[in-house]
Amino acid sequence: MSGPLGLLAYGSSVLTGAAFDAYCLQHLPRYCASAKSYAAHLTRLCCGIEFGGSAQVHAALQRWLNGAVSIEKPPILADRGSMTIFDVAAVDTDAERAARCEQWVAAVWQAYAPQHALARGWIHAAIAER
Repeated sequence: MSGPLGLLAYGSSVLTGAAFDAYCLQHLPRYCASAKSYAAHLTRLCCGIEFGGSAQVHAALQRWLNGAVSIEKPPILADRGSMTIFDVAAVDTDAERAARCEQWVAAVWQAYAPQHALARGWIHAAIAER
């Protein structure tokens, strides 16, 4: 990866996936234009934070979102987090970058608190459709 997204190469695969989703949720016009793309990133971030990045949950979400599910895109939040990927870039070492990346992901998830119940509901719907 190059540019700002290249910074996401630090840390565990769970963190890397959650960081990508955090980035997408802070850049909605490009990455979350449709209801399904928004749901994908919101639920994947929830999965990374609350479900430990469970492969089974990710697979269920992918099947559910690739199916005929009809969902509405929720209202766009004005606050999308107190940190950005540039805060991750502002540190010098890989260890600092990994720690800052965790803080950034947590800040984005916290900013989306008004939609946590929605994300969890979508995850439970996806799991129920197995």
